[in-house]
Amino acid sequence: MRRISLLVCAVVLTALLIPVADAHAKSPPADPRQKDVRQSSADVRSYWTNKRMRSATPLKLKLKIAPAPSAAAASVTARPGSVDPVAPRRAGASTNPTRNGSALQMSADYAFAFDRYEVDPPYTVYPKSTHGKVFFTDPSTGGNFVCSGTALSSENRSVVWTAGHCVNGGGGPWYTNWMFAPARRDGSNPYGTFTAQELWSTTGWASNGDISYDLGAAVVNAGGGSLLTDLVGGRGITWNAARSQNYESHGYPAAPPFGGERQIVCESPWGGDDFPGSGPATMRIDCDMTGGSSGGGWVVGGNVHSVNSYKYTFDPNSMYGPYHGQGAADLYNAVRNR
Repeated sequence: MRRISLLVCAVVLTALLIPVADAHAKSPPADPRQKDVRQSSADVRSYWTNKRMRSATPLKLKLKIAPAPSAAAASVTARPGSVDPVAPRRAGASTNPTRNGSALQMSADYAFAFDRYEVDPPYTVYPKSTHGKVFFTDPSTGGNFVCSGTALSSENRSVVWTAGHCVNGGGGPWYTNWMFAPARRDGSNPYGTFTAQELWSTTGWASNGDISYDLGAAVVNAGGGSLLTDLVGGRGITWNAARSQNYESHGYPAAPPFGGERQIVCESPWGGDDFPGSGPATMRIDCDMTGGSSGGGWVVGGNVHSVNSYKYTFDPNSMYGPYHGQGAADLYNAVRNR
């Protein structure tokens, strides 16, 4: 039996192995699902005291996965699409397109070829300012949890891109008290916080917990009178692109040995495909980020191509993310004008 854990998981979880006949011959519908948030921004911000934010933990969820087929991932045949990044409109975030990362943090014991580093402050330099930490409550348990997210370029200037399991329980409840803190570092939120107006995911994830469609988005309210990407800028987004790319995976890992208050980046080439769900094969990169980094964007040339989703407990130095196919395109197009 394979063991798999969502990237937000802090403990080893046993997967629910579900036999699926011809699992990849036909994908489930990817039409987005939506949940209007019936909470005021004031109530959500009031809920998230400093104590609650510090004590929020990575989420623990069990996944349904299918036995891995022998077939390789199909080549991309759909038409690629993309939206360009956007710089901040308002004063507050300076711009610097260089990596500006700190010294490489790697162990000689690693048998993986990746760079992992903590991003140099200040995080208010664009495009570092587009990445942030997500907070939410699971209403079925009352627990408070953390993920990561990325501000995206969009017409409404208010979209946060993340993992599906950071907005919805995968066939379970939609989360409450959802809040995004861009450029957060050591308890400081230089741009304030942005609460969710609407939460979205794919049908594959929200209805069935299908990890191959583990994508989510939030349309957020203005913060301090300003729209999100006016303040922090927005990454672009790409779908139906070639899988073989060099990725920068961003996130706020909170499970040991990380503390959850610093922005971490893994740089890795594409390392192959995986087949845990019934949709498009997921992608693997080399990265040792832990729980809390779920939802952090995989960036290529300024555009998000995937998000941190899950990893196997027997292979902590590999990270998996959903392929940005038509499901990602449909989800983004559903939220870009909300």
